[in-house]
Amino acid sequence: MARRERDILERAVHTIAEQAVKADELVDEAKAAGGGDHPVTVHAKMLRLELLKVKADLERELEDFVPNCKKCGLDVHWVPGLGVSPGHWAHREPAPHGEPSV
Repeated sequence: MARRERDILERAVHTIAEQAVKADELVDEAKAAGGGDHPVTVHAKMLRLELLKVKADLERELEDFVPNCKKCGLDVHWVPGLGVSPGHWAHREPAPHGEPSV
């Protein structure tokens, strides 16, 4: 069950991150059209903020999982992404190979 929960959370992070990118673009377009104080711009910023809060909450849940790398057996952990970028899995210690396989 833990594997399934982790996969669901990871997919949700990526989906929310995609929506946050779109909200970021909406903020830029709203600023260009009506300025930073226009109600549309303000609401677009609020939407982006809520999406980023949800993404952060989901990523905090992923941090509780500590799977092992399929290639080397070392522990890996979730590294949260900054802003609209989704996070990723990384080795806790230097590994004999590149990206972990979770």
